[in-house]
Amino acid sequence: MKQIFAALATGTLFGAGLALSGMTNPARVRAFLDLFGNWDPTLAFVMGGAVLVMVVAWIIQKRLLRPVLA
Repeated sequence: MKQIFAALATGTLFGAGLALSGMTNPARVRAFLDLFGNWDPTLAFVMGGAVLVMVVAWIIQKRLLRPVLA
């Protein structure tokens, strides 16, 4: 049951992050991929923020003696 709740919570958090940052808007994603036109770097900042959060989570995880959901 813990694993189902964890999957639901992480999926909800991921979806909320995408919605909050506006990445559910296809026009914004297309603008990021249009390198030679009207380029929108917003998606790069969203990805950079995700990498930063993952690095912090990785450091915390390495210090744990056992998995959180074990």
